[in-house]
Parts: sequence; structure tokens; C-alpha cells
Amino acid sequence: MINNVYIATGGTGGHINPALALAEILKKKYPDCRITFFGSSNRMEAEVIPAYGYPFFGMKMSGMNGGISAKLKSLFSLLAAERHCRRLLKQDRPDICIGFGNYISVPLIMAAHRLKIPTMIHEQNSFAGKANKMLSRYADAAVGCYDENRASFVPEKFRNLGNPEATLAVEKETADLYAQYGFVREKPLVFFMMGSLGSETVSAVIDRTCALLPDNLQVLIAAGKENPYRFTTEKENIRIESYVDGASALKLADLSVTRAGATTICEITAIGAPSILVPSPYVPNNHQVFNAMKLVEKNAARMIEEKDLTPERLAEMIVELIDDPSARQQIRANAAEQGKPDAAYEMIRWMEELV
Repeated sequence: MINNVYIATGGTGGHINPALALAEILKKKYPDCRITFFGSSNRMEAEVIPAYGYPFFGMKMSGMNGGISAKLKSLFSLLAAERHCRRLLKQDRPDICIGFGNYISVPLIMAAHRLKIPTMIHEQNSFAGKANKMLSRYADAAVGCYDENRASFVPEKFRNLGNPEATLAVEKETADLYAQYGFVREKPLVFFMMGSLGSETVSAVIDRTCALLPDNLQVLIAAGKENPYRFTTEKENIRIESYVDGASALKLADLSVTRAGATTICEITAIGAPSILVPSPYVPNNHQVFNAMKLVEKNAARMIEEKDLTPERLAEMIVELIDDPSARQQIRANAAEQGKPDAAYEMIRWMEELV
């Protein structure tokens, strides 16, 4: 039985969304469980998490990037945050504290460790971040999404259980995008999504690719909420939206062209979605290429690195896959074999063991 949980997350959607997914599944199993979030008061989690109705307490935190003075400022802010977390945990005594990466996890997990409250950390990417590597010495449990994570954590404390967002993607009700955007089910649907914020450089390629695609294809483009690029294509069979429900589109589309971030990969594999992956080159350790290659090697996706991306090559690959349903079905089946749709429930089972 789990009654009271504290979760630290923040910085980017890659950390925040898996934490929210776990919270949602946890509430399904334990409706009376109190879930409290901790994060930075000056980053996106301070707005996103309260919007979901969860209690949130935050502190102004400084990242570790920069020179000596920046690092010292970060150290002092982390120490102050840990003292603050310790006072809260002493008062509330949660059953377990969970960190989803990023430096914001450090004060909560360290405070819980000192108070002998069970702790768990979650790593979404193939290469563990600095905060999780450091916390792995103190956390009671470390959850990863790749077997390669094992090298970064204490082996006996590590389990490859996957990303909770996979569970949420499988269980959530699928929006009828055909009706919403005026598509017909008799024609193939291709979905483009380059992350929640979008990509100006890739959008330019997608725009020119659309001109090369046959008119019998329906195209849905999730441009991204902060994407400065303005699409010029005006074909009737193409819809451009700043935001599209990604899981619904991955379920319904005949083919998807996406980034290869941790969240997207876990959804693609949990759903079994045929995809062409365009990894972002602007991430630490080039981990999106690694994420994509894990699927490409098993014929569970296709990949074009951004440096090799051209409208002609992308259009050719799209048409080739759309014209070959058996190849798409094989990719779909292979992707599903890599998925972990029960990730959130497996995490909760381990939480119950620790509690």
C-alpha cells in the first residue's frame, strides 16, 4: 500500500512527462495516494505540474553549467534546497521519494536518504545524466529504459523497467484525428513531429518534402509551439498544427517521422508505430542517435540523421514505406517487441517492495 509519494522532476518535458505519467497510473491504482512534486520555481515545472492538479513546492535553483562562480552558486542553492526538503520530509514522512533526473532531483533524494526514507531514481535516456550517476550511490533503486544504463548504476539496485509514458500512451483514449482534421480513412496518413517545441531546420526540409509527396497521401504536421518556421505548403491534403496529441497520432498514422527522444521512443515501441527517426544532434552524448540505432538494428524503425536529411531522401523513404504495407507491418511488429507497455506498473510494484 502506498499512501504518500514525493516526486522531483523538472527542466524539460523529457523529465517532467514521465513523472506525470507515473503519477497518473499511481492514482489509478491508489486513488487516495497523496502525490507531491518538487522542482524549480523558475522553470517550466512550476507551471505545468500545478495545472495537472498536483501539489507543487519549488525553489529557485541554479544549474551546474558555467564557470567557478556559477558552480558555487549552484552548490549553495542545492544545499539550501536539501535543507528545505529535509524539513518538509520530516513533517510529512512520505512512503517513498522518486527522482526523474536533472539536478533538481539531488536535494530531494539526498534529503530522503539522510532521513532513511526509501528512494528511487529514473533514467529516461540511454546515457545517464550527471545527477543520476551521482545519486545512484545513495538511491535504493534505479530504473532505466536501456540495458546500457546498467553500467552507470549499482548493478544490484538497477532494473530496466522502461518509461512510464509507455503505459500512459497505451492506456489513454485515442483522439479521432481523422474527424478532427478532416481526413478520410481510405487514404494513408503520414505524421510529422519534431518534439514539443519543434525544429526550425527540420521544418524547412519537411516543408519542401511535402511538395514531393503524392496527393493521395494525407499529411499531419505537429509544427511545435515555439517553432519560428512558417510553412509555405498549401495543399488541401496537408494540415499544420502547433500541437497534436502525439500518442493518438502515432497510433493512427500509417507512418510517422519523428525525433528519437526518450519519450518518443518509448511511445513508438509501446504502441508499435512504424516510423522514420530523425535524431536531434543538439543533445548530450548524441544519445538520440543511439536511441534510434537500437531500433534500426532490429528493423524496428528507419533513420536519417539530420546532417544527411534532404527533401528528396525523406520523400523517397516515405513513399517507399507507404507503398510497401508488409514492410511497415514488419517494422510495427519489431517495434512492439521492444516496447515496455507495463513500465509504470512495474515501477509501482518495485515501489511497493521498497515501502
